[in-house]
Amino acid sequence: YALNHITVPRTSREQFSSAKPLDLDDIQKGDLLFYRINSKAISHVGIYIGDGQFVHSSVPGSYVRVERIDQEYWEKYFAGAATFLQ
Repeated sequence: YALNHITVPRTSREQFSSAKPLDLDDIQKGDLLFYRINSKAISHVGIYIGDGQFVHSSVPGSYVRVERIDQEYWEKYFAGAATFLQ
């Protein structure tokens, strides 16, 4: 659905720099969550699905996983939330 209705850059870094930033308290389903893992640059992105959860694929070609945004690991690397939706 999203790919047919909005334009999203390919890489997580490009997405982070061009999306509208959001406070974590204001995220809604479909918003993006960005992470800095093993570097100072944005290196990972997930899609918020509601109820404190997001979906992501940690390795290209692997299964899509559902995670909680309040898990210690994800909180440690959290860089920000943003949206391409109006």
